[in-house]
This record gives sequence, structure tokens and C-alpha cells, in this order.
Amino acid sequence: MIVMKFGGSSLESATAIQRVAAIVRDHALLRPAVVVSAMGKTTNRLLAIARLAGEGNIATASRETEALLRFHLIEASQLARGAEALKLAHDVRALFDEFREVLREIEHRGTPTPRLTDTVSSFGERLSSLVVTAGLRQAGVDAVHLDAREVIVTDCRHTQATPLFIETNALLRRRVSTERVTVIGGFIGATEDGVVTTLGRGGSDYTAAIVGAALSADEIQIWTDVDGMLTCDPRIFAGAHCVRSISCAEAEQMAKCGAKVLHPATVAPAVRQRIPLVIRNSRNPRGAGTRIVPESSCDGAVLSIACRTGLALLHLRPHTTPVTADFSREIWDAFQSEGILIEPIATSHREISVAVEQALLKPECLARLSALAQVGIEADRALITLVGQNAARNSSNLARASQQLCRLPGGAMMSVGSDSRVTFTIAAESMGLAVEALHEEFFGQPNPAVFIPNRLAAMTAARASVPPYPPPGRDRAWIILR
Repeated sequence: MIVMKFGGSSLESATAIQRVAAIVRDHALLRPAVVVSAMGKTTNRLLAIARLAGEGNIATASRETEALLRFHLIEASQLARGAEALKLAHDVRALFDEFREVLREIEHRGTPTPRLTDTVSSFGERLSSLVVTAGLRQAGVDAVHLDAREVIVTDCRHTQATPLFIETNALLRRRVSTERVTVIGGFIGATEDGVVTTLGRGGSDYTAAIVGAALSADEIQIWTDVDGMLTCDPRIFAGAHCVRSISCAEAEQMAKCGAKVLHPATVAPAVRQRIPLVIRNSRNPRGAGTRIVPESSCDGAVLSIACRTGLALLHLRPHTTPVTADFSREIWDAFQSEGILIEPIATSHREISVAVEQALLKPECLARLSALAQVGIEADRALITLVGQNAARNSSNLARASQQLCRLPGGAMMSVGSDSRVTFTIAAESMGLAVEALHEEFFGQPNPAVFIPNRLAAMTAARASVPPYPPPGRDRAWIILR
């Protein structure tokens, strides 16, 4: 059997769900278990409504709730007929009645507590799993709904719960059908006492891996809106190629460095069971996608460019002494106490440089840091990371990247990296230029054994006989900088 996980962008409308139903039907002989995210941006909308209720803005919260209810009813009405349609509409309305009760509690408390935040967040997957089940049945798939809260047992750490695997595995093996397609909402679970929890944003991928590991699946498929793990973010540079296969370690590095396709925790359960993961595109179901395998086949090569924006670069210099272990520990503790994750960039005897999310640099955090060090801030920075097994050990990678990035306004600063990644900080406004230049440098002529070439790139290659403009000898990529 296999596990098929479909993300929110693959379930954003009735039309998208019908496309998903066709994909599941084509895999029916493999007895899939289907894990689903919330439809489109539903989770964001639910949390926004909860914030409005906490602020006492009940009228707006009510209007937004009704709009979200209408959206689900309209889309659901296109996915079921007759008695099935009536039951689905009744179940959707019942969930929204429950949601309104939660909003009243949030209004009374004045804020959504972590427990209430989990409850609010859970409604997206609870709704989508019902709607998708109906859509599958309408498409002729023998599907049954399974409430994730009944089988994913977790600890009580709200918003970032950890599964209790012994209990969870036993329940999944008993409750997931071996004869029918079982549809489970991702991202959510419950404590042993039945209190709703969530696995953290992006946790639907994690649910798929948990289900796959418990059932010893032959394969876990992550269906999204891109062809697989790409050489760069296609929203930044449209010419990205699809990577045919990458190692689990490389996939995790890409996710941690900003790639949005895979949740880092997804890898762990699959790795333990040695279950292959495949990332595929629900809008291009015939595409091969990217296989995530135990070991990399491209030692020393760059496989992808990952990006993070919205960062500030902080330079922290001790007031009176050189940088010491005690000073480093105090700086680390200061960020930890504020719940801020940092990206180490550089350390010398004079100062420590780190990148942090700019929005998290509140006055109280800066005041605490200023008591420990002189603080210099470079705002509006971005991180660009080259990912690949032992890519940092290949000196030519560093030289080629540096040659491209030094041309940018303000240049670039290389960070402390690992064997599998090399990170540079640049001005956020230069990110598009940087990605395009690096992509041309490392993937301008993609190896077809490693990459599935972008269709746009193939069209460009077909027009290669057309004389270039500007004429040879001119640096076309950088004319606009002069």
C-alpha cells in the first residue's frame, strides 16, 4: 500500500479536489491511505478570525466565519449528490457551529490560548477530510473518513505536539482500512485524554510519514503544486529544474534553509523505516517528481538554491573584551529567552554576526542584547544557501558562487556552514538577481541524469541558434547594474 498526502494548494477548490480524486482513482490498486491538508488558505483564515474574536471584534469575526462557511458549502455542493450532499452540508455546518463555540470562549478569555489555537487550527483539516472523502466517493472511489484525533496520539505540548508512536501505530494499524481508501486529516491529533493538538505548521507532511511508517507503506507520496524538489524557488526564478532524486539529509537541509516543499520532520519516520518519499505535482500527475532516498548520488555537487527573506543581520561586539565562550553563551541565552531562532553567520575575536527574523527584533530584545554587546543592525537582508552533499567541501562551488555574488550591490557575506550547505547573506532587494545568476552558473546546462529540465529551459535551448542580444562580449545579465 501507499500513502498519498495532498497539500492545501492541491485542494483549494472543488475542481482541484476532482483532480485529486482522479489521481487517487488511478492509484486505487495500490490501496492508498490519503492524508489531506486544509483547503487553500483555510488555516490562515481560521487563525485570523480567532484573533479578531480575541480583540473583541465580534462583528468582523462573524462575517469572516460566514464567508468561510459559504466557501466550504459551495465547493462541497459540487462534490456530492443526493443524500450524500445533504449529509456533507449538515456535517460542515455542524463543524462551524462548534467553531463558533470556540470563538465565544476566545472572546471571553480575550486571547486564543495555545490549547484554543490548536482547536481553531484543527477545523481546516477536519473540514477538508470530510469534503475530500465525499469527492472521492463521487468519483467512484470507495473511500471512508477517519478522524485523525482518534488515531494520532500526542503529548500535550500545544501547537508543537510530539506523537506517542507506540499508541499511534497500534491505532493506525487497527483503524486504517486495507480494503478501502482511508482519508485522514493531516496536522492534527489529540492527547490520550482527547484534547486536540497540532503537530506544527506543515505538519500534514509529518502525518503522512507517521501513517506510512506505522503501516510499513511501500511509498509515501507528497502531492503539491510544483513538480518536485526544484533547483530554486520558481516564484523567484521561473527556469527552475526538477531534481530527480536527493538524499534525506539534503531534503532536510533544503527545508531548513527555506524550501517550502517538504517539512523537515517528515523525513525522520520514513528514514527509520527506509520508506521512499516521492514529491509530485497534482497539476502534472504524469511527471516523475523527486524521489527522496537514503544516500545522495551526487557527492560534492550543488543540487538546489534555497532562499529566506525578511531577515536582519546583527553584529554583536563585546563592550570591553574579545569574544569568549561565556559571551557567546550569553548571546545565545538572550535569543533563547525571547524564543528567537538564529542563523550563525560569522564569528571572530571581535564580534559575532547572526541572522534573525527582522519582525522578531522587538525593543525589549534589542535592549537585552545592548546590555551585553554593541549591536549593529543591517536590515532587509536575505539568505541564499547552496545545498548538496559535501557541496561546501568542493572549493570550486565557493569560488563560482562568490564570483557571481560579488557583482551584486553591497556584495555578499559567506556564513559558517556545514558540509552540505554554503550560505550567503545579501541585500533582500538583490535576491532575484542573485538567484538568477547562481542558477545560470550551476544549472545553466543541467545534467539530464540528475535533473528534469524545465520546459522553459528546453524552449530556450531550441532557440539557441538565434543570434544573441546584446552581441557576444557584452555581459547581458549585468547591464542593468551599470
